[in-house]
Amino acid sequence: MTKKKSGRALALAALIGIEQEGAYANRILHSLFTQEQPEAMEKGLATELVFGVLRQQNYLDYLLQQLLTKELSVLPMVVRGVLRLSLYQLLFTAHPAYAVVNEAVNLTKQSKYRGFAGLVNGVLRSYLRRKGKLTLPAFEEDPIGHLTLVHSHPRWMVERWVQRWGKETVHRLVEANNTPAPLSIRTNTLLLSREELLALFADAGIEAAPVTTLPEAVRLQSGRDITNTPWWQAGYYYIQDEASMLVAHLLAPQPGERIADLCAAPGGKTTHLAQLMENNGRIYAIDQYPHKTELITENARRLQIKIIATVTGDARNWRPPHPLDAVLLDAPCTGTGVLRRRPDIRWRRQSTDLQALVILQEALLNHAASLLKPEGRLVYSTCSIEFEENEAQIRKFLATHPDFKVELPVDFAPSNQACWSAEGILILPRPEEADGFFMTRLVKSG
Repeated sequence: MTKKKSGRALALAALIGIEQEGAYANRILHSLFTQEQPEAMEKGLATELVFGVLRQQNYLDYLLQQLLTKELSVLPMVVRGVLRLSLYQLLFTAHPAYAVVNEAVNLTKQSKYRGFAGLVNGVLRSYLRRKGKLTLPAFEEDPIGHLTLVHSHPRWMVERWVQRWGKETVHRLVEANNTPAPLSIRTNTLLLSREELLALFADAGIEAAPVTTLPEAVRLQSGRDITNTPWWQAGYYYIQDEASMLVAHLLAPQPGERIADLCAAPGGKTTHLAQLMENNGRIYAIDQYPHKTELITENARRLQIKIIATVTGDARNWRPPHPLDAVLLDAPCTGTGVLRRRPDIRWRRQSTDLQALVILQEALLNHAASLLKPEGRLVYSTCSIEFEENEAQIRKFLATHPDFKVELPVDFAPSNQACWSAEGILILPRPEEADGFFMTRLVKSG
């Protein structure tokens, strides 16, 4: 019988795939878990280590470079992965140091780079001897260096944020990005009330609490797998961040309306719209690839939603049979508001990505506006905190569409994180709070 891979071995395989092939962390972990079928404890360990290493990569590399006599970048990818993985455990977990070092040596010996086992052993033991003497840039003397290295963010990202908000705000922001994201779910109120779902969780010993700002939101203890319960299979809830849930409420869909969600996959906001519409009306859910629209169909089926019509195609070319009451455009973006949830984004994105995304967002926004009937509503949202993708995008749209205006409900209370402006609402991530998001509602004149 083949021995199952340990959580550390799975984490190493995932980190190599991310660096070598540009794989997404969540997808490669899902693929490895499906292939290897690890025990729940090893699965949890692998997930914790992969996301932890990605969050702390700059910090780990900075320390490792002080322990090496050669450049870290010239070492084989497997060896870099073992060193990062092991140093992360020594710094941020309670795993015994001797076990971490032994496992690091064993992982190296199991690869084709077994000759580097001595180097791995020496570097890690050197860290244990010298950890109090390694240098780090101080925030007071070198704020950009400190935020970049100690809090492990790309320098280009830190520099633009400091220019916009100042070093103290950015210090809080990068700290939040390195904390685990809260686990929130949306009660499917088509099937049961939030109180009924909370009662089910309480009977099962699952810690859960209602979110006061959202009538269907529930926050659970992070780290649990809640996709293997009978209630998940029955469609009683959907995993969704609280900021993401706000978007559907801002659109304020009504039963019987005709609505489009232009970048709909995997269907979280689409199914939320249907829920608020009481499963009455029509929602066109558009996405570019068949495997993505299939996800929308699967989620709608599980949640017992009947009013969604999926469309595979380019949202910039799609037109409905009749003008619409409302359109949701949750646009493709840099994702800088969700770095704690998807830490690989910080190393995947480059400053040059911004311009291409802004052009795509503008084209989608202009097309979305053309689909509405008079007095129709258009909600534009992103999980980015970048000015060019958000406030600047809306300013330009309003300058070229005088028949639209921003209309934000005075009683709309997203959270105490919200920063209101003439263009919309920006939410910056904070520990134990919602993801970073921008949203606004544009209304067409009658």
